[in-house]
Amino acid sequence: MTDNNNLQNEQKVLLCLYCGNKTRMDMVGQHTHHWESDDESFRGYDKHKMFACPVCGKVTFHLAYWEDGMYGRNHEMLEEEKILYPINSIDGNAVPIKIRNAYEAALKNRNIANDTCLLALRKTLEVICEDKGAVGKDLYHKVANFRENGVFPESIYQASEYVRELGNRVAHNAGFHVSIHDVDTIIDFVEHIIVYLYALPQMLERFERRFKVIIDNNSD
Repeated sequence: MTDNNNLQNEQKVLLCLYCGNKTRMDMVGQHTHHWESDDESFRGYDKHKMFACPVCGKVTFHLAYWEDGMYGRNHEMLEEEKILYPINSIDGNAVPIKIRNAYEAALKNRNIANDTCLLALRKTLEVICEDKGAVGKDLYHKVANFRENGVFPESIYQASEYVRELGNRVAHNAGFHVSIHDVDTIIDFVEHIIVYLYALPQMLERFERRFKVIIDNNSD
């Protein structure tokens, strides 16, 4: 079932992934979709909203998601919120706030200061290693520790090395030049690392409940 809601005078503080400002945005559109499984044993809703940035004027697409099983201690409905567009896979409660803050600090310098952005991305990797208990005297050894212990598969390890190495280069060489396209790639690497370690496990845990319902509904 799909409902179209009337626009309300709603505002929300969001990080604009276009200009890097975290600011109060006005809602300029919304759409809510309620859904349920064929046997009505599983239900939920998606609230899609559009917010306009007062700084750059561009629109952010926001999602508030809920499904059966997402309740708090007092049986209140807990929504999972994230930014759908511009694409940001880490905007959700699966990612610790200190890691989101470090990552968002890097995004604030996107398209503004490449070297500062790369340093902040390296810092994000450091915070991740600390949060996950990596062992080592410096970031090089901590990333290697994750590789040795199977925390990082080879692809994630290699992405981490690029993040670490470019962060080191700009920190110790004022003339070291990296293009905005290369910075965008490093941003993507850090986002994939965060998704792999935090967002994906939560998605799998959430789908496990749904998977059991699917299997039960199809049992003979």
